[in-house]
Amino acid sequence: MKHFYILICAMAIATAAQSQVVLTQESHGFVGDEANPMQITAYVEPGIAGNGVVWDFSQLDVSDSFTGSLSDFYMSKCCNLFGKGNVVLEEFGNYFVFESSKSALKQYGYLSSNGNTRLEYEKPFIKMRYPFTFGNIYNGNFLANYILNDEKIGEVSGTYSVEGDGCGKLILPSGKILENVLRVKETKLYTQTINNSEVKIDEQVYRWYVQNHRFPVLVLIKGTYFPANGKVHVQTKAAFNTNVVNVALGADVISNGIDVDVYPNPYRGWVNISYTLEKRAEVNISVYDLSGKLVHVIVNEVEDAGFKTQKFSAVSLGYPAGAYILKLRLGNKEVSRKLVEVK
Repeated sequence: MKHFYILICAMAIATAAQSQVVLTQESHGFVGDEANPMQITAYVEPGIAGNGVVWDFSQLDVSDSFTGSLSDFYMSKCCNLFGKGNVVLEEFGNYFVFESSKSALKQYGYLSSNGNTRLEYEKPFIKMRYPFTFGNIYNGNFLANYILNDEKIGEVSGTYSVEGDGCGKLILPSGKILENVLRVKETKLYTQTINNSEVKIDEQVYRWYVQNHRFPVLVLIKGTYFPANGKVHVQTKAAFNTNVVNVALGADVISNGIDVDVYPNPYRGWVNISYTLEKRAEVNISVYDLSGKLVHVIVNEVEDAGFKTQKFSAVSLGYPAGAYILKLRLGNKEVSRKLVEVK
């Protein structure tokens, strides 16, 4: 009986681990040539931290929309201005320069929309370390030169802390419910010194992530400014993602003994589907939409043993970008995976 109880506990722990959102560069890192449509809303308080939380933001007031975009550093207008970087995020005409790697996402620069103001980081702000999940936390400090019209006029320096402080259910406007959501809390305490005038800033950023979507599905930002000789003021921003698809995590992580890899995912253009057959077997690989309707049969034949690779693109077949279900049957084994194609 004791051994049975231990087995049940182990199975429960394994199931919880499977459903937990894990941020990696492949799944959530910044890569060039991707767009991020968002709806701007009124700011609300972020709610509580913890495990099994329900965050209900169904009543957010939508005021406007915008689309952020990622591009290759060497193809952007920032290329000749910063010494480091390989990907650039553009929002509202402002450019944020990052170095993206398997282990981390580091910010090395900022360029204002008019091109007059930029920050050059001597010590980068580490926006994310990979892999990252609920309960993880790291901190550090950063230093940047404040440059106006190619002349240094000050510095920005401070500390940061990034924590996976919550996981649970997220309810967005229009009633969209997302399960297995990870909340990441980012705290930055820094001083901006320009022409010998100091402003201390306390910035709190909350981002919610799901496993099958590269960008955060909700962002809440609150900055409190403390001028050395002036009135304290607060600035807030809030937005949620309009393209996130409500697909359960569980089906994506169950391998059922099949050696299969689906990458990149989410993807733009084509997704690669690789698998290994230990012996000659009947293979069926098909794609369905979320209603269960068959979209395309990739393979339906007997294949010899060995390593195989297939490709799929919904858009190339005339279907819209979005979420689909990939089903693989290799011999008497079957597995399902989510596919998310982005525009």
